[in-house]
Amino acid sequence: MRLPISTSAMLLALLATGPSLAAEMIDSVFQVTFRYAGEDEVLNDTVVPLLPGNACYNWHVRLAEGAAPKTATETLSLPMPLEDWGTLATDPDDGIDISADAKVATRTFMPELDGEGWFSHSWCVAPGDPVGTHSIAIAVDGDKLVTYDFQVVLPEDYYWPSIVQPTPRERSVDHSW
Repeated sequence: MRLPISTSAMLLALLATGPSLAAEMIDSVFQVTFRYAGEDEVLNDTVVPLLPGNACYNWHVRLAEGAAPKTATETLSLPMPLEDWGTLATDPDDGIDISADAKVATRTFMPELDGEGWFSHSWCVAPGDPVGTHSIAIAVDGDKLVTYDFQVVLPEDYYWPSIVQPTPRERSVDHSW
């Protein structure tokens, strides 16, 4: 069957441009950060202590070389509604939409990749945040890349890193026998 010239030309143009390729994730990291025993802790972990004003959870995604994505979407889901999202619920310019049930925050943004293809975002624990299972889903140009599932727990339920003890001094150093 022969196609009309105009249809053939359009088909050839589509084939010449090739299919649009989705961004490919080549690495990702989910981290928990907080200050403890005078030290800044950065842990690759999925358990977050409920420490308002101290603990944060951070995701990092690395994309393969190629065209930079136009948009990214981050969807934070909570186990129960948050009573107060603060300015996130009222500032139309921040790019964050809060669901009607107050359990989901969706942030749409233009990802800024560093020289190695990484982009990231952080959320910090705030007063009133719920404990339980949370998740963050990341998509670029409409294609889902990764979902991070993590737990926020009460401080008394957290397994704290061991505190490094100072090296004991020789007793003879300061003549304290």
